[in-house]
Amino acid sequence: MRLRKTFTIALAIFLLLSLAACGTPASPATEAPAQGGSATAAPANPAPAGETKKVELLTWTNEPTVLFLQSIQAGFTEAYPGFELVISNVPSGDHDSARETRVAANNVDIISFQTFALPQEDWNKNFVDKPTWQQYIDDGLLLDLTDEAFMKNYSADILAGNAYKDRFYSICQGTVAYTGVFYNKAIFAELGLSEPKTWDEFIAICEAVKAGGKYSVITAGAADNWPLNMFKNAIFNAMFTEEESAKIGRKLLTGELKHTDPSLAGIYACMEQFASYMEPGVAGINYSDAPGRFAAGNMAMYADGSWTAPTIETANPELDFGYFSLPGLAARDDGLQPQFGIKYDLSFSVPSNAPNKEGALHFLEFFSRKEIYTSFLNSVGGFSPTQADTTLENAFLNSLAPGLQKPKLNPEFLIYGLKGVGEYGANGGFSFFYLDVLGGPYTKEQLAQAAADDYATALASLSTLQGQ
Repeated sequence: MRLRKTFTIALAIFLLLSLAACGTPASPATEAPAQGGSATAAPANPAPAGETKKVELLTWTNEPTVLFLQSIQAGFTEAYPGFELVISNVPSGDHDSARETRVAANNVDIISFQTFALPQEDWNKNFVDKPTWQQYIDDGLLLDLTDEAFMKNYSADILAGNAYKDRFYSICQGTVAYTGVFYNKAIFAELGLSEPKTWDEFIAICEAVKAGGKYSVITAGAADNWPLNMFKNAIFNAMFTEEESAKIGRKLLTGELKHTDPSLAGIYACMEQFASYMEPGVAGINYSDAPGRFAAGNMAMYADGSWTAPTIETANPELDFGYFSLPGLAARDDGLQPQFGIKYDLSFSVPSNAPNKEGALHFLEFFSRKEIYTSFLNSVGGFSPTQADTTLENAFLNSLAPGLQKPKLNPEFLIYGLKGVGEYGANGGFSFFYLDVLGGPYTKEQLAQAAADDYATALASLSTLQGQ
């Protein structure tokens, strides 16, 4: 597993201590400010008078992020006269193909990725396809940013899980908690409920809301599949350590472990329980509509990642809500509340064929300045920092600190997708949508068997193709 042991320690330190912000190193094209001063830089090679060099940035459509990027366009040009940031955004479902098209056309300078995780390695090359990000790097399509001066603004320990062969080809701008559940504090207070510390306490909350009959228990943007399916990862995170999840992922991939193994029965049992409390028709609720349904005030809980907090606040600024991590079967023995699973999110990379590499590096330097980066986090409201010593003003982000003292890398980055596996084993299996409690065809036992059969068929096919 590539995640450094220091990762969780470092993340806890910077979230809890909130030390005073330090000075920001400048890129080679700038003059470094004095320690503790602001990084007001002038480019060494500004564009000729009257000429504008466009810096083309492509990302996916996320309104808070896009609005923030737009808000700093003028500031970037002021810092680097003659350079103009041009922002393009496309829906997340179209982003990968748009990125590929523009890199091939040599007309983009900064591109976005979500995460670098689960590479194809020697031990698993017969079982998994090479992910897109790895293909980009292996083909020499991304600049190595490791030695750029602005990288010193970030915590190498925190970014370690997003590195490739100990080199950085992207700058991850934040991590997100996404094993959590939003809850309506007014409803919880009315029913005498509090944040759960164990799985049984969570189920008791669901039962109390259901018995009251006044509010819906829990919703999700399930029509898009992934928003609900990511809670299989939340259940994994609650039941197994990071090391245990990694071993499970490896053994499932090689056939040493099957979905029907008794050690995995608890995953399917918790999935079935969780799904049984979803509001009727949840499979037809679009992801874009779900935050508004929770914000309306008659829904006790909403299953989604921390990044959705700004959307909820926009939909109903008066709503008082919290966010807790889905708990494990037993309370933690270290006295901490249930800890979040996290993933890396928005990362910026520079294509090696970028027509304006100079401008791209200028922008990354500008964005990495402490004051700009901190403003980004406070504005977007869903990311925890990858820069150390970052003081946040966002109340929601600060409220997550107790659950981020010993966070775990989400099992999404530990459970592999097997080549050629069928629909029940796709993306590692454990899919909510085939459960009969959600209108699917299978009980939890039947779904486990279907996933095991898919894996066995795929592994047999791979063995035949490889002449084993």
